[in-house]
Amino acid sequence: MFIDEVELEVRGGDGGDGAVSFRRERYAPRGGPDGGDGGRGGSVYAVGDGRLRTLNRLAGVEVVAAGPGGGGAGRKRAGRAGEDRDIPVPRGTEVITAEGEVLGEIAAAGERVLLARGGRGGRGNVRFATPTLQAPRYAEKGRPGERRRVRFTLRIIADVALVGPPNAGKSSLLAAMSTANPKVAPYPFTTLAPQLGIVEVTPAAAFAAVEVPGLLEGAAEGRGLGQDFLRHVERVKAIAVVVDVTASAPAEDYRTVLSELGRFKGDLPSRVKALVANKVDLPYAPRALNELRAAAGLAVVTTSAVTGKGVAELTEVLSAIVESYDHSRP
Repeated sequence: MFIDEVELEVRGGDGGDGAVSFRRERYAPRGGPDGGDGGRGGSVYAVGDGRLRTLNRLAGVEVVAAGPGGGGAGRKRAGRAGEDRDIPVPRGTEVITAEGEVLGEIAAAGERVLLARGGRGGRGNVRFATPTLQAPRYAEKGRPGERRRVRFTLRIIADVALVGPPNAGKSSLLAAMSTANPKVAPYPFTTLAPQLGIVEVTPAAAFAAVEVPGLLEGAAEGRGLGQDFLRHVERVKAIAVVVDVTASAPAEDYRTVLSELGRFKGDLPSRVKALVANKVDLPYAPRALNELRAAAGLAVVTTSAVTGKGVAELTEVLSAIVESYDHSRP
């Protein structure tokens, strides 16, 4: 099961109470205050983990709480600090409060976002001594830690997205190009979750490709698998539209996909850099290719995931697009 959205409660640890204490030494029967401060409460953080691809580990988790701070003690001894809690999440995870405040986004492994701050420790009575109040008999209570409900939303970070109508052969192409092992079957909506694969061009060069489940007309409004997975296209550098060249109207399929991308987010059609006419190992009308070329206005790569035809060419085309994008950045 692929989980890309989770909501739970995070609780920072309460700060420890300050201590009320007085020196009790043999030769200082009237010793002054020496109560130490309470320790701070632990904080809760989201931390990027490069090994994770989903939020499955958080399924069923209701509360994540950091440790409380320890109370202060005599001889001006401060309480121990509460233990912080880290929540490992995949790269591309955004964290938003129930009120809609964006706490942050994890873009890289090791990156940390503070979700709930621990409470401050209370001051011990030694802090309240003054020339006119030399023996304060009170101390400060520790402050409570922050508590809030947060929602984790994952947007897969990939270089290239393969999108297209159901049963266009996206899964087979991804499997042929990369390390991914998606489910492949001869019926629509075989893919029920985005699939990520690493495409190795040379031993020193590779890019990440994500296959998005099939798009129908109305996907931008939630039809089919719609909005649940379109958001995974938002971060990619380039989009390759995959259509079945043996379908009744492949050019119309391409236009539908382009329209749904634009309706979901206006700039997505401009990221379409390749059109893939798949399943050329099966009988098809040659005019379908001409119609596709006319509809797209860009180069059409013909492929067959079954025979391997065009897969190397497609890999090279996508690699060049990714490389040109990287080199164009400052």
